[in-house]
Amino acid sequence: MKKTIKVIATALLLITTFSSMWAKDYLPSAENVKFLGRTHTENDVLWTFFSSSGVAFNVNAKRLDVTFAGDSGTPQRKDNGSLARVAVFVNGERKLDQLIMKQEVTFTVFDEAAPVKGEVKIIKISESANSIAGIKNISVDDEGTISPASQKSLKIEFIGDSITCGYGVDDEDRNHHFATSTEDNTKTYAYKTAQALDADYSMVSVSGWGIVSGYTNAQKNPDSVLPKIYEKTGYTYGNKFNGKQPQSLTWDFNRFVPDFIVINLGTNDASWTKKDDKKVEEYKKAYIAFLKQIRAKNPKAQIICSLGIMGGDLFPTIEEAVKIYSAETGDGKVSTLRFANQSMADGIAADWHPTEKTHAKAANLLVQKIKSLQ
Repeated sequence: MKKTIKVIATALLLITTFSSMWAKDYLPSAENVKFLGRTHTENDVLWTFFSSSGVAFNVNAKRLDVTFAGDSGTPQRKDNGSLARVAVFVNGERKLDQLIMKQEVTFTVFDEAAPVKGEVKIIKISESANSIAGIKNISVDDEGTISPASQKSLKIEFIGDSITCGYGVDDEDRNHHFATSTEDNTKTYAYKTAQALDADYSMVSVSGWGIVSGYTNAQKNPDSVLPKIYEKTGYTYGNKFNGKQPQSLTWDFNRFVPDFIVINLGTNDASWTKKDDKKVEEYKKAYIAFLKQIRAKNPKAQIICSLGIMGGDLFPTIEEAVKIYSAETGDGKVSTLRFANQSMADGIAADWHPTEKTHAKAANLLVQKIKSLQ
C-alpha cells in the first residue's frame, strides 16, 4: 500500500513538473499588455484601482491562467461585502468572475485542445474604495503568446459616484444594501458607452461621493468629494498594497489623454444641499472650481456635465455653473446632458440604484451626445 502511494505521489510530481515546463509566464507590463484605467506597477505586480481598471491583450494559446494578488485587507474579510471582484473577458465573453479571497490566487480562464485567438480583458469590476487587486502573472502554454491590445482612436474618462461604479446592479432588490459582490462597472452607462463607441476608458468614481459633500442624512460630508482625489491614481478607505494606499500616488495625466470627459456628480451633493439656496450656491462654486481643475489637466477634452439618473435636482445648477465657467474662461468645449430619472418599470436595484436596463438607456443617450460633438 505504501509503495502504491509512493508511486502515485511520484507520478503526480512528474505531471506537475512536466506541466510547469510547458508553461510560459508573462508579467503584466507595457511590453505584454495594454493598461486600462488608472493602474500602478510595483514589484512586478500591476495594481488595479478604480472600476474596470486592468489590462487588455491579444492571445493565441490553448491555456490561460491569471494570478491575482489581494490587498492588505484580504485575509481579514469574512464576507462578500468588500472583497475585490474581478472578471476576465475573452473576445467580449465573460469567462471568469471571481471574488479575491486570498492574498494570492490563480484562476484558469480556459484550457482547450485547440488555440484560442482574440482579445482578453482582465479587469476589477468593483470599485477601489473598498478593495483593490493586483495582477501578478499571466501564464499560457509553452506554444502560446500574448501581445498588447491595440490602442483605440477614441478615449473617454468618466468621473462619478455609485452610479458610475455600478453599485447594486446585480441585485435588483431596492431593500438590499451595498456589496462589492453585486457591483459590476461593465453593466453601467459608462462602460456601455465606451463599448458602443469602441473607445478606451478610464473611471474615477467612488460610491457616496460628490463635489461639495458626500451622501449625508444631516451634516455636511466634505471629506467624500471627488476633487480631492481626482489627481490621484486611486483611493481606498484603508486597504493597502506594499504598505501604501493608492491616494498616495499622483496620477500622470500623460498616461491617458481623453477626448471626452463625462462628469456625473450631484446626486450625493443633493442629500446635503436640498432646497437651501446658500448650499446650492456653494455647490455651484465648487462645480466651477472642479471644471477648472479638470481643464488644467485635460486642455483639449470635450467635457460633458451630466446628472439625472437618480434625480436631477441640481441639474439646473450645473447648467448655471457651466454657463458662468464658459463666460469666465472662454472655454466652449463644455456642455450639459440631463439623463432621464430611473423608472419603476425598468426595475430598481440595491438601495434604489439603477438596473442594467436603466444604465443601457442612459448609455444610448450619452452615445448620441458624444457623436454630436465629434
